[in-house]
Amino acid sequence: MADCKYDFEGRICVVTGASRGIGGSIARMMLEAGASLALLDMNTEGAEALAAEFDPEGKRTICCKVNVTNEADVKAAVEKVTAKFGGIDILVNVAGILKHKPINELSLEDFTSVVDVNLTGTFLMCREVTPVMKKKGRGKIVNMASLGGETSRKVGCNYAGSKAGVMGLTKCLAGELGPDGIYVNAINPGPIMTELTKQVPPEVFEIWNEGRKIIKDGTPEDVAMSVMFLASEQSDWITGVALDVNGGIYIA
Repeated sequence: MADCKYDFEGRICVVTGASRGIGGSIARMMLEAGASLALLDMNTEGAEALAAEFDPEGKRTICCKVNVTNEADVKAAVEKVTAKFGGIDILVNVAGILKHKPINELSLEDFTSVVDVNLTGTFLMCREVTPVMKKKGRGKIVNMASLGGETSRKVGCNYAGSKAGVMGLTKCLAGELGPDGIYVNAINPGPIMTELTKQVPPEVFEIWNEGRKIIKDGTPEDVAMSVMFLASEQSDWITGVALDVNGGIYIA
């Protein structure tokens, strides 16, 4: 785990997809930095294990089983978090799925399920958290987009479409919510070594990495450190951006 120098003492953070991978790394860094944390995931076992490691008495963590595509689940989770902590300062939307298939093999369910989790789930979380942040007059939202939303590197049109949508949602919300003191940014990770990316064949993962200038694999910690910056006061003149974290893939 990279050494994190940020101080989030007194901040209340919500992370979706918090049990493992990128979400788990972000949750761990937030806890190490002193934040009070809500870990939202379908996998509550993984989230609870992480919370217990840092907060065995449960004073600054809460775990909620949430399907981010379910409006009632999202509303209930936000209500639980605000009831326990009194507010929300940071929202990090990580929950996502990948169904890697060419279009002629994609069913309607394959397409809509990915869009529902990756895009609609992000929208629902932002919508429910926004009024809470407006009451405080400040907030930071970081959405997980993807290199796949900017390129056609064999990620599947369902995944690419959903992540391009996250970038559009991010820019729109940044403009709408900026006057309320709410910053909205996105991260575009390149190929990251997670359980999700292990679903694709090695040759596809190699295609994703074509053009990379940094000779190391991307890790969840690389993404988490970028999220920590965008969630901190050090990024208070940045909103509406999609930060590429990809080892220099776009450099000519």
